[in-house]
Amino acid sequence: MTTTGETLVRGKLEVTIEGDATMRRVSLVGRIDESAHLDALVPTLAARELVIDSAGVAFINSIGVRDWIRLMRGLVDHGTKVVLEACSEPIVSQLNMIPAARAGVQIASVHVPYLCDACGLDAAMLVPVDAYGDALRAMKPPTLRCPECGGAMTLADLPERYFTFLVDP
Repeated sequence: MTTTGETLVRGKLEVTIEGDATMRRVSLVGRIDESAHLDALVPTLAARELVIDSAGVAFINSIGVRDWIRLMRGLVDHGTKVVLEACSEPIVSQLNMIPAARAGVQIASVHVPYLCDACGLDAAMLVPVDAYGDALRAMKPPTLRCPECGGAMTLADLPERYFTFLVDP
């Protein structure tokens, strides 16, 4: 089944699917709640490799988490290599709290809150896990450059709230 360019509306969530049975890319935008029924998407999303971009997920509730876990489990059981990239803060929160939400998947990058010491910009910055993995596992997030002024940006919260998934199997 080829699904290049297809967008599904699942309640308050838009699911954009590109690719084919070898490689699929999915973008999630909106809310993952009881109306999303993500677990029902396993047959549609299953591929040899699936990259899920959740940067646009603004909210996930307990039923949404349950369906997320069922989706991840179903994809992994199907033999799909699942890569999560640009995980939004609500998704990162669930990945940290609930090991089943990340079981069997690779997490490539996460959005975390940073604050610029120079201009005061508060922004969700994308942190690539592979590039900073050892430091993140030690709960030492990198200093990033501010997109507004070029100044130093530091994590605006406790690192354990965003990087526990790297040390807690």
